[in-house]
Amino acid sequence: MSRVLVIGIDGGTFDLVRPWAEAGDLPHIGRLMAGGVHGPLESTLPPVTAPAWTTFATGKNPGKHGVFDFIRPMGHGRFDLVNSSAIRAQTLWQILSEAGRRVGVMNVPVTYPPVPVNGFVIGGMLSPTRRTGSEKIAYPADLLDRYDQLPPYRVAPHVQYKPGNEEAFVADLLELVDLRGAYALQLMADHPYDFLMFHFLSTDTIQHAFWKFVDSDHPRYDPQAAARFGDGIKRVYQRIDHYVGQMLDRLTDDTSVILMSDHGFGPLHYVVNLNLFLIDKGLMYLKRDPWTRLKTGLFRAGVTPASIWHLIERTGLQNYVWQVSKSARNKVVSKFLSFDDVDWSRTVAYSIGHVGQIYVNLKGREPEGIVEPGEAYEQVRRQVIDALCELRHPETKQPLVDVNAPHAGIIPGDEVTHGPYAAQGPDLHLVMDGYRTIVFPLFATDSKIVTRQIRGDSGCHRMHGIFIAWGPEIRSKAPADVPLSNARILDLAPTILHLLELPVPGDMDGRVLTEVLSSGRPVEFREVGPDKEGVDAQLSAEETAEVEERLRDLGYLG
Repeated sequence: MSRVLVIGIDGGTFDLVRPWAEAGDLPHIGRLMAGGVHGPLESTLPPVTAPAWTTFATGKNPGKHGVFDFIRPMGHGRFDLVNSSAIRAQTLWQILSEAGRRVGVMNVPVTYPPVPVNGFVIGGMLSPTRRTGSEKIAYPADLLDRYDQLPPYRVAPHVQYKPGNEEAFVADLLELVDLRGAYALQLMADHPYDFLMFHFLSTDTIQHAFWKFVDSDHPRYDPQAAARFGDGIKRVYQRIDHYVGQMLDRLTDDTSVILMSDHGFGPLHYVVNLNLFLIDKGLMYLKRDPWTRLKTGLFRAGVTPASIWHLIERTGLQNYVWQVSKSARNKVVSKFLSFDDVDWSRTVAYSIGHVGQIYVNLKGREPEGIVEPGEAYEQVRRQVIDALCELRHPETKQPLVDVNAPHAGIIPGDEVTHGPYAAQGPDLHLVMDGYRTIVFPLFATDSKIVTRQIRGDSGCHRMHGIFIAWGPEIRSKAPADVPLSNARILDLAPTILHLLELPVPGDMDGRVLTEVLSSGRPVEFREVGPDKEGVDAQLSAEETAEVEERLRDLGYLG
């Protein structure tokens, strides 16, 4: 009977992996590429970690599994964090467990709290750490207690990037890779398996921060800084490659390997304060009370979080500010304009999320929705689309929205997702300048609508990640007449089920990638009933605060 090992490299991109593998800098990943099949892997739209990994796990689009972002808008600009209980579809490891297969899953995002399986699950990104008192990070609950010989398991980095701590930042990420690798190898040895999956997040984390050091065309590229820190991203990939080699050495002959990422990566140049733009276009309104009027006047006069930070930098006090926790800094920022200042009785559209998600203030869905479903809803969407087409690049004056580019422009939500939960997702998706321009996640911090990203992240996600398949069930290369150029993250769950000789549920949206398989065995399907309605698991206030702060540190919540 076949087995499958999946290695997830978060944010992995062939823009880096291919040249490094060809140069021999990633020998084990290069071995997989040379001996198997590889090609780009299309992510979800938008290419965000939480919905992408959930789409991988379920083989379904977000309209069927219910996860559209790290957060779930609750109206009025407020949100809940998602966790595994937000997933409204069966995951691959649940399906395999029900079929009697042995599974193991470590560090995959949106797996906390872990669901019971025929094997083990260790929660990944969006899990609270054990320091908050949570004992729910693993299934079985005592799993991590069995590994006292290893360093304590941790979900998140200890060091957050800020200018001046580059070496400590890289060292901490390498230590985190070593920790993941040590646990992965021990878990492989201790647990018989049919399906095993390990996930590494450090690639995504360092690419957000360090892209400016590897891209000589980046506006923030500094040759001297690149000479010092330009190998940081490669060192993280190489450390992961080392553990890929260790895993390959321990495989049985009947194991196929899939190495993949949830999305790709590339440079980040500009940020759009989209809610400020919606205000200027009369699609969002602020309250008219004296306090909000005062804050609005100061904001329009240039008294913004961004201008205050410029002043702090000019006075040389930024190092003192960095010593203050990010949550404390965000409390200060929240005193400026925020969603609390929005007049929802007049607002027809708003944005929440950092990759261009736009919601209509729809009656029946939003707490104070004012837009009627039907023609009024479509009219608001058209108004927003017309307004967004006016957005211009601040330097070239060219449109930021290219409606003719693939995976670009302004895409209605119902063209991207379908299913029982599709109406909970964004009504419009905005893609600008090939994701070199993104949206500020929550509310504006600058009085300019389009601003150059001069601090913080220098890299951001792209639509195409990596897909590499290798092993006894995999062709040595794809057929010449079927180039591997149309694989989607949706397709991996059904492909894995087929590799494990199980029928594919008929309600999965993905297809079996038969062009990469050496066997001509026909694909079998099975009928399924409706997915069971889930019950949301509530994090404690302390756990929620910790995970929110981690997402802010990573740039996903501002």
